Amino acid sequence: MAELKKTHTGRRFAYFLLIFSSVFMYIAITLTRNLYTAEKTTLLSLGSFGNLSDLASTTEYFFYTYAIMQVLLIFFVDKINTKWFLTVTLGVAGVLSIFTAMTDTIVQHYLIYAANGFLQAGIWGGLIKILSRYLPARLLPTANTLMTSAPAVASALAYGIAALFGEDWRTPFALMGVIVIGSVVLFFVSVTTVTRYPREIEMHRIVLADGSEREVDDEEENDFIHLDTRRRVVIFYIISVIMGFVLTSIYFMVLNNLDIYIKEIGGYSNGVSKALTIVAPIVAVFGPALTVRACERHRNFIAVSAVFFVIALVSVVVLLFVYDTSVIFSLFLFILFITASNGGRSTILSIASFRMRAKINSGVYTTAVNAASSITSGLAPKILTVILDNEALSTVESWKNALLVVTGINAFAVAALLGLVLLIRFANAGRKRNI
Repeated sequence: MAELKKTHTGRRFAYFLLIFSSVFMYIAITLTRNLYTAEKTTLLSLGSFGNLSDLASTTEYFFYTYAIMQVLLIFFVDKINTKWFLTVTLGVAGVLSIFTAMTDTIVQHYLIYAANGFLQAGIWGGLIKILSRYLPARLLPTANTLMTSAPAVASALAYGIAALFGEDWRTPFALMGVIVIGSVVLFFVSVTTVTRYPREIEMHRIVLADGSEREVDDEEENDFIHLDTRRRVVIFYIISVIMGFVLTSIYFMVLNNLDIYIKEIGGYSNGVSKALTIVAPIVAVFGPALTVRACERHRNFIAVSAVFFVIALVSVVVLLFVYDTSVIFSLFLFILFITASNGGRSTILSIASFRMRAKINSGVYTTAVNAASSITSGLAPKILTVILDNEALSTVESWKNALLVVTGINAFAVAALLGLVLLIRFANAGRKRNI
C-alpha cells in the first residue's frame, strides 16, 4: 500500500514537473525571440541598425528558417529522440542569445536569428508530442491552457524586461540566454523523470447518438469531426495548415506593431511605448484560457474560433473610426482585438492536436501547422511595417491603410471559419445517412 502511494505521489510530481518545465522553457525561448521586437524602438533610435523595415527583417528571416526546418521535421519528427533533440538545439539557441548582446550590426542580427530559426523549430511540435505522450487526458486541458497562454506571457515579459533596462538593449539578451540554458536543463530532467512512469488510462462514460451509454478509455475520442478515412485526415491537415497561416497573421500583424502605434499616434517615448505595450500580451493570456474553457463545453472548436474572430473583427472595425482621435480607447480596442485573435488561433495551433490525438499524429500535425504559422509570424508584421513606412502618406493615413488590411484579412478568416462549420455539418449529415 505504501509503495502504491509512493508511486502515485511520484507520478503526480513527474506530471507537474513536465508541465512546468515545458511551459517555462517555451516561455523562455519565445521571450528571447520577442525581446528583439520589444527592443526595436530603442534599436531604431540608435540609427546604426537601419529603419523599421530593416529591423522587422530580423524576425522575418528567423521565421523563414524556422518554417523551413519545421517542414523538414515533419518527415522525421517521430523518428528522433525528442528529449535530446530539444536539449541540444535549444541549448545552443541560448548561447546565441548571449552572442546577440555582443553584436554591432544588423547583418549580425540577421545571421543569429536565421540560425536560431533552425534551432528553435522543433520546440512547439516537440513539446506537444511529449505532453500528449506522457500526460493523462485529465491534465491535457491544463497543459493546453498554459502552453497556448505562454506566447502572450512571453511577449508581456519581453516588453517588461525591455522597459526595465531602458536604453540598455544588450543586458536583456545576455540574461535571457542564461535563463534559456537553465530551462533546457530543467526540461531534460523532467522528461527523464516522467518516463519512469506509465501514463494513466482513465475510464469514463459517454452518451451515444441513440441515447445509450458506454464505457470508454481516455484515448477513444468523441469528436464532431469524423476522421475515419485517410482522405479525411489529409483534408483536415491541409485546411488546418491554411487556417493556421491566416489566423496567426491576424494576431502578429497587430501585436508586433502596437508599440509603433503608441509611439507614432500617441506621441509617447520609447520607454512609455514599451511599458504600455506590456498590457496587451498580459491581457491576451486570457484569450487561450477562455477558448479552452469554451471548447470543454462545446466540442465544435471551429465554431468557438469563429466567435472569437467575430469579436476581433468588430474591434478593428471600430478602431477605423477612433484610432486617430482617442489613443486610450484605441488601446483598449487593440487589446481586445489581440486577446480575441490569440484565443481564436489557439484552436488550430494546440486544441485540435490535443483533442484529436487518437486520430491524428500530434507531433506531425502540430509541426505542419506551426510551420505555416511561423512563415506568417515573420511575414505579416513586415507587411504592416512596409505600409507604415510609406513616405508618400502621413502617419495617420498609413495607419488607416494598415487597419484596413487587418480588417480585410479578419473578415476573410470569419467567413472561412463559418464556411468550415457548415461544411462539417454537411459531411456529418451525409455520413449518418450512409450509415
